[in-house]
Amino acid sequence: MTFQMFPRFQADVHLLDNYPLIRSRKVEEARELIGLALSPHRLEITGHAARFEARHNQVRLNQVSLNVLSYGADVTIDPGVRGDFYLFQLPLRGTALLNSNGQQAQVDTRTMGVLLPHAKTTMNWSSDCAMLMVHVPSKLLHQRLPAAPGQACLPFSLTQSLDNPAVSAWWAALVDMTRNLDQHGEQWLKLPAAQAAMEAFLLSGVSMLHSPEGDKKVPGTSKTNIALQRSLDFIHAHGQRSLRLHEVAEAARVSPRTLESIFHNRFGMSPLTYERCMRLDQVHQALKTYAASGEHASVTQIALQNGFIHMGRFAAYYKARFGCSPSDTLRQV
Repeated sequence: MTFQMFPRFQADVHLLDNYPLIRSRKVEEARELIGLALSPHRLEITGHAARFEARHNQVRLNQVSLNVLSYGADVTIDPGVRGDFYLFQLPLRGTALLNSNGQQAQVDTRTMGVLLPHAKTTMNWSSDCAMLMVHVPSKLLHQRLPAAPGQACLPFSLTQSLDNPAVSAWWAALVDMTRNLDQHGEQWLKLPAAQAAMEAFLLSGVSMLHSPEGDKKVPGTSKTNIALQRSLDFIHAHGQRSLRLHEVAEAARVSPRTLESIFHNRFGMSPLTYERCMRLDQVHQALKTYAASGEHASVTQIALQNGFIHMGRFAAYYKARFGCSPSDTLRQV
């Protein structure tokens, strides 16, 4: 079968509108219904509540489902520890900040996200975010791409860039297939063999996205490992202020682009995201210490001491990483 090719950035945010699953302007109703379709979660509006409108479209291909989801308002989604499935997220519009198993990254129309099974996850979606998501049960994917001995999950990076030709090819094919189903699903979905073929095609493409070597360490004498260690030493030595990429790259003695590649391959995030997560962890530990001691503490002062100047951004990053506000941490006993 063939699929019509569309320009990379012309993906329609109303894909699969011919297959509506959920339409709701009520937060609790949307949370419950979307939770039944994907994964139980906590849903909180962080922007203009009047603009909230959950729109969830879905087509099922045997065990794999294609989903298009949007909320119309800035939201925080907190599923906690997710279920036993992989979720491939492709923004059709807008952005989302992902925090999964301690890693943090942003996805947009040039960067997709991959959430692993049983990963502790939180997400902040922008009001204009519309996400095409592929829901794949772990058992099904592991039948085609067996995990290495001792690995519970396949070694996907948290984010995948369209600059990677394999990612670009899979992304384009997925959008084309979804458009085809939206327009001609009545014909395809009445044929079990066609559904099976589409599902097999998508799963075959997934094999281009994962790294069989996983997080295997490079020998300690390699240039990559030396540059990584230099950058980590520099980041931890300057943990009280926000750093610039060129500073870290100079300390590592590599170009900024090379350093970005090293960090994405090793940690699934950029050097500056790693550095920000480290400072957030420092704030979190300080707040927990004050909470345990019962002493008075100022969230703003502690944030400033750790290089956070914009309190609004700090609060958003903190909540994405820890699932609660800084003041909530202070109130914990």
